[in-house]
Amino acid sequence: MLTVLVLASIARAPRLIAQAESVSEVHVLSHTHDSTLALARARILLPDVFVIDLSAVFAPDSATVVHQARQVRPPCTVVVHADDHVIGVIAPDAAVAPASTDVQGGLDDTLRRLNGARS
Repeated sequence: MLTVLVLASIARAPRLIAQAESVSEVHVLSHTHDSTLALARARILLPDVFVIDLSAVFAPDSATVVHQARQVRPPCTVVVHADDHVIGVIAPDAAVAPASTDVQGGLDDTLRRLNGARS
């Protein structure tokens, strides 16, 4: 099972959660619109994937939050999402972001690929 934490605006979260949970073997552990709370939850819940939608409330800014998400230990895959598209996937062992610029499709497609890679 692939576990997911979603950081997205209140308006966008339900759609992203539905997309994620439409993929078999994917479970959304938690979601929030607040980046500080999302990072705290990531440290406690230890998700496999941390989805960061650029519609969220960021403190101080989205680039810093992505960097902080990469520092969560044990590391998780960070998926950056905007406007119904995945715009970056940063693997846990990536030295430089983004680890993958060959990103196509929506969140559900990305989670299927990540879940398949775990098998």
